[in-house]
Amino acid sequence: TTQMVPSPGFVRQANRPLASVSVSGSGGLSGSQRIRDLPAHNAVSQPIPVWIQSQVRRTDFSGADLRSVESNSEMMKSFAIAAIVLALQRPVPADERPPESATPAEQYAALRRDYRPASYGIRGAKTDLERKEAVEQMGSFAPKFLNLADNYPEDPVALEALRQAIQIVVSTDSGALKTWDFNESDFVHRSADRSAERAVELVLRDHLLSADIGPIIDRMRYGYRMAFDEGLTTILEKNPHDEMKGLACLALGQFLNDRLRMVRLAEDRPELAECCEIVFGNEYLPQLQRMEQTGLAERIEALFEQATQYEDVKTRAGGTVAEHANRALYELRHLAVGLMAPDIDGVDQDGKKLKLSDYRGQIVMLYFWSEF
Repeated sequence: TTQMVPSPGFVRQANRPLASVSVSGSGGLSGSQRIRDLPAHNAVSQPIPVWIQSQVRRTDFSGADLRSVESNSEMMKSFAIAAIVLALQRPVPADERPPESATPAEQYAALRRDYRPASYGIRGAKTDLERKEAVEQMGSFAPKFLNLADNYPEDPVALEALRQAIQIVVSTDSGALKTWDFNESDFVHRSADRSAERAVELVLRDHLLSADIGPIIDRMRYGYRMAFDEGLTTILEKNPHDEMKGLACLALGQFLNDRLRMVRLAEDRPELAECCEIVFGNEYLPQLQRMEQTGLAERIEALFEQATQYEDVKTRAGGTVAEHANRALYELRHLAVGLMAPDIDGVDQDGKKLKLSDYRGQIVMLYFWSEF
């Protein structure tokens, strides 16, 4: 028998719409033919639908003379082309339509649906390997959202896709760090991942001057990657909107303060250096250590001081930028490790009076806890 199977060709909406098929026979016959000037499909780039493939595969060549076919391959190729052309006249059913034919909003919704189970995967993981695979599966979605934002920079969905991509990067990095705490083997290596860098590049390229990047700024604040330092710094310097500048100023101070804490934690936990190398690369922690030595703490305090100017800018967490900045400054100046602890006057869990200064000169452990 002779079988005709469409190759992985595409029907394009560009200036030269085309489809590709390949023809093969048992006698070694093969060939390919492009169809030009077909009616443009409703997508930028689409694989040939399954229904076309099935229609071509159903074509009966049982009575064909393979010797004559081998001597005149153009006949078979012409037949294949005719079958494809006729098939293309049929509208593509919605359930067979490739994702690229959907609107940007529909593509985003489809990605969100696909991502949702992956985002919960680590919760059900029980073994080291399951945790590793769950984190890697979650991280694989960031490039997909970034591609959507890159393809449709003018569409409102681009900002949503960028926010989602950054959130995935942050969640995946956090999950990778958790595997270090829980796993005995099968650790997640993410040092080669460049999704954070690409996300920042797209934000600065397409949305730097936007007044609607507050959610993106908020997501960057919780990140680990130093690309977010560049992104927030550039937004603070070049975005013309006071609201975005205030949010970026506060977020940058918070982001860098968390990085400073990581450096100091590594001093007490030497194994954290190996963890950072596996998850973020061998230059991650040394870079932070160099920043600490060249005035990182002073830069953080200056950012919070600057953020106190934004008294009217609301944050997604509630309160204003200035209120959050003032609280952060109080912590830096009064609650940092090595400083005198502020006095506490109240009652303990047994209802007895408690005053911290009564224990001066003794070793005291304060245990703060809460229930949810």
